[in-house]
Amino acid sequence: MSNDATGGTGRTPRTPRTAAPTAPLGSTVAIVVTAAAVILGFLILRKVNDDSSSTSTPVVATTTTIAGAVTTLSADTTTTLAVDKTGTKIQVANASNAPGTARQMSIALTDIGWVTAEPTNATLETKLEVSKVIFNAQVDGAREIAKLLAAELGGIKVSKSANPPVDTGGYLDGSAVILLLGNDLAGKTIAQIQGQTVTGVTTPATTLPGVVTP
Repeated sequence: MSNDATGGTGRTPRTPRTAAPTAPLGSTVAIVVTAAAVILGFLILRKVNDDSSSTSTPVVATTTTIAGAVTTLSADTTTTLAVDKTGTKIQVANASNAPGTARQMSIALTDIGWVTAEPTNATLETKLEVSKVIFNAQVDGAREIAKLLAAELGGIKVSKSANPPVDTGGYLDGSAVILLLGNDLAGKTIAQIQGQTVTGVTTPATTLPGVVTP
């Protein structure tokens, strides 16, 4: 039998080695680019998260309204309550040594918005050196009106009186405030009382002999 397959030597022929497949260059570049993209994306996402966490969240102020709550005003808050001068008539009672000054004062008060009752005389045994305002505490709003009148007359004293010392025997209908006109304000104009500059001449009231004029 022939030994041609073995080359006549009797040895088994070696199988030729197959070279390991080499990855194409293009695949390697694609892998590198993909890895770089993943890393870059991770870094960008991390920076966005860091920026979001470092940004301060705006605080939204909320106001809650509670029914029946008490509102407290600060010390520098000034509340002005309107007082109606026409809420009651003002009666002027002359308690000074100068006759005729109650009527004069009534006219002056009317000129600045007050509603006045018929003037009268006080029944005090001693004339008043300092005027004062009295009011009927049983009438709503009389206290506030009395205080406003007193303030406009230079801040004179205010007090309540159930039995006013006047010739009319008490408060007239529609009147709950009486100005007891003393020597300090008798014969003066409102401008003089309030310390304003006065021009011109004030004509004193005329008194008839034997007649006491309020």
